[in-house]
Amino acid sequence: MKVLIENDSRRLKQVSRELIEHLKAKGVHEDIVFDIHVGFEEALRNAMVHGNRNDPSKSVRVETKIEDNAVVISVEDEGEGFDPSVVPDPTLEENLLKEGGRGVYLMNHLMDEIRYENGGRKVIMTKYFDRKHL
Repeated sequence: MKVLIENDSRRLKQVSRELIEHLKAKGVHEDIVFDIHVGFEEALRNAMVHGNRNDPSKSVRVETKIEDNAVVISVEDEGEGFDPSVVPDPTLEENLLKEGGRGVYLMNHLMDEIRYENGGRKVIMTKYFDRKHL
């Protein structure tokens, strides 16, 4: 699936729902579907809020590819990008009350592979369907 979506949380939910329906129809285990659902929505939300700064004139490019044993998800915004290595760990005591970092943290812990391209404007995530990755 390739889609360009506007900065609108309703579209976020709609695109997420479509992906989840495809995964369930493929018979992907519900625990893995949950991880993908949360990781995907965090990536979309980060792109809309942090990347595009909630600018309704900007869009987010989404590409999902469901393979035999994995899903590969690409989310790219029109923002300035960021350096994921400097995002604070939200689990450290000094960061517990700070805003930011939770979405990146969740994506890193729920997905099996994650990488950034285009100066941090594009995240590519992979989640495998076999249970050994749970």
